[in-house]
Amino acid sequence: MAPPSPHRSSILNLFKAGVPPVDIIKRLGVPSTMIRFLVSKSLAHRIKAVKERIRRNPHRSIRKMAKGMKISSRSMGRIVKDKLKLTCYRVRKAASLSEATTKKRLERSKKLLQRTRNGEHLVTVFSDEKLFTVQAEFNPQNHRVLAETSEEAFANGRTIHQASHPASVMVFGAVCADGKSPLLFVDQGVKINKEVYISQILEKTLLPWAQKHFNGRRWVFQQDGAPAHTAKLSQQWCETHLPAFIPKDEWPPSSPDLNPLDYSIWGVLQNKVNAKPHSSIEALKKTLVKEWDALSPEYLRATIDAYPRRLRAVIEKRGGRMEQD
Repeated sequence: MAPPSPHRSSILNLFKAGVPPVDIIKRLGVPSTMIRFLVSKSLAHRIKAVKERIRRNPHRSIRKMAKGMKISSRSMGRIVKDKLKLTCYRVRKAASLSEATTKKRLERSKKLLQRTRNGEHLVTVFSDEKLFTVQAEFNPQNHRVLAETSEEAFANGRTIHQASHPASVMVFGAVCADGKSPLLFVDQGVKINKEVYISQILEKTLLPWAQKHFNGRRWVFQQDGAPAHTAKLSQQWCETHLPAFIPKDEWPPSSPDLNPLDYSIWGVLQNKVNAKPHSSIEALKKTLVKEWDALSPEYLRATIDAYPRRLRAVIEKRGGRMEQD
């Protein structure tokens, strides 16, 4: 049996440090066959160990696994992505779905998908309300400040101060494939009950805009399952005053993933509006209107075009939550 190579430990140490095999050959002047043999043997063992760690805890980060196994993050990343073919997905929060809710989502999504085949979604007005605050939104994992000292970092915005109950404003918006309503700001302290919903939102904002926008063309109104929307009085008003609408028993429950405002538009608006704090509610309103008006027709059409695909995704999941990257 041939004695072990004196370079064995050096080769393995360099490999663990993330040095490519071609550079190891240059540094140590050893044959490539020796490198390939040792590296392949060590790599196979390492891949097996990483796979087992991920099986035990799939939430562990690449950085932490690399530190625990005393290898470089670059090497760990190659194993996870190239060898194990795994992708890192961000964990999302979502309300749990009961069996009854899942069943309703499936049945109603099938009927709504059928209605899109004649292009009804292109004349559907999707609506929603959302609360915006004056403070900036930030993700501590993604926000960094480059500086020489912590004092300099602090001066350049390392610390973001957030109030426990920041000033906020509730807005109503509606969109369709080729347009959007004006934003409506609900007065502070006003609860959106069925009376406020009908008088302030449907009568004064939605209907005048839609009549002007569609100019005699047929259109369909969508609203989610909020109590003010599903109230008998609100449903009767829609039936009396609108050319068509999706009744409360036809829209899938617990389905923000099917409303273009929820699955795209509000998120885009929030990223732009809350990129920095606002000094007052009026300043926040001004920015909201500016960014809302800046939403392009191309973006709106693409967002509405995604609606049938998302219905199909819910159906494929048998009414469950669809997968998102």
